[in-house]
Amino acid sequence: MMLSDHIHEYRDVLDADEYFRLLRLLKEFEFPDFEEIDDDAFYGLHGHRQQIDLKEGEVFDIVDRAFRRTMPMILDSYRWCLPDGNVFDKYSGYWLCKYPEGGYLSYHTDTDADAASVTASFQINDDYEGGDMLFWREHKLDKHKNSIHVYPSSLVYPHEVTKVTSGTRYSVVVWFAYDKGEQWLI
Repeated sequence: MMLSDHIHEYRDVLDADEYFRLLRLLKEFEFPDFEEIDDDAFYGLHGHRQQIDLKEGEVFDIVDRAFRRTMPMILDSYRWCLPDGNVFDKYSGYWLCKYPEGGYLSYHTDTDADAASVTASFQINDDYEGGDMLFWREHKLDKHKNSIHVYPSSLVYPHEVTKVTSGTRYSVVVWFAYDKGEQWLI
């Protein structure tokens, strides 16, 4: 078995009406200022990101539905290596990301002092150029709108989002089983 066999993709996580509604809402969403985190930091972000919660209303509701619909499949995919009990009862919150032309996320791993078990990345749209998600600098994930990629939050899964060369890339990232996270009842 290869490491890449533990990266899972779930497509069409929202129905068409919800998906197009989310796209319209994101085009109107007021993102914080563009972040430029130095590439010498743990990871370098060149884009916009914001944790979303209930006050974001419909954006939060639609994103939350996508992840809740996907969670049973995530549990099935990783059940072989999970301890008994509800290990996904905490999460990092949803992090909404916007990568305009020139935006990217440098090569890094999703590990820190209170790392999660799995990372889930909701690729909202695919109508942009560049902005590829690469693992190990060479394994490119399929670019498919309305899909969620899930992978272990581990040192052996370094990844990056390459520079967007045209258009705008929207995504939401969440870490499940995040030790210091908020309650997320499944």
